[in-house]
Amino acid sequence: MVSFSNFHRLDPAARDVTIELLENANGQPPSFMAFVYRWMAFNGWMSAVTLGDSDRETIDALAAAPRLVGAFDELMAGDAAFAEAVTAFAAMWPVLNVKSVRTKLGYAAFNQHDRPALLALCAVNNVRQQPQVWVAGSVPNWEQLLRTIYQVRCNLFHGEKSPQAFRDYELVTGSDKILARFIAGTGCFGWFDL
Repeated sequence: MVSFSNFHRLDPAARDVTIELLENANGQPPSFMAFVYRWMAFNGWMSAVTLGDSDRETIDALAAAPRLVGAFDELMAGDAAFAEAVTAFAAMWPVLNVKSVRTKLGYAAFNQHDRPALLALCAVNNVRQQPQVWVAGSVPNWEQLLRTIYQVRCNLFHGEKSPQAFRDYELVTGSDKILARFIAGTGCFGWFDL
């Protein structure tokens, strides 16, 4: 269950860490570090509002939270820059779970195959990806977006992304841009329970 008021019940010093991380992200140019700071802030907020014991629990809870679903839909309908950023990000989907690729296809898979061939091999070998089911050109929903940004985070935090690789850079900075606009556009860090 999600309780947005939980964030405001945190010890003020703990809540201030989340806000400081968000400010650090806002002070960075588009970069991997901006996303790292922003994700840590978002992660702190989502951990507080869900009281989840694991990332999976917190992501599952937020993906299904009606208020967040509604806020996403409103931003998609009313904020052209947000909708454009989400559409550009979704054009790069699916995002493969890099650990799964390397486990099932080997470390050289990304260098040995172009993207269409790699995606075909991944489908045959049940490589994990986000969104789990994706049709190119579809309009993403909140759950798909959140889970895909989380996959980008996992790939980055586990050493599987490089700022020198164009696609990696676009995925990470795209995730950061969307997350920044979502947090600012919804004001979700300031929400209380209705």
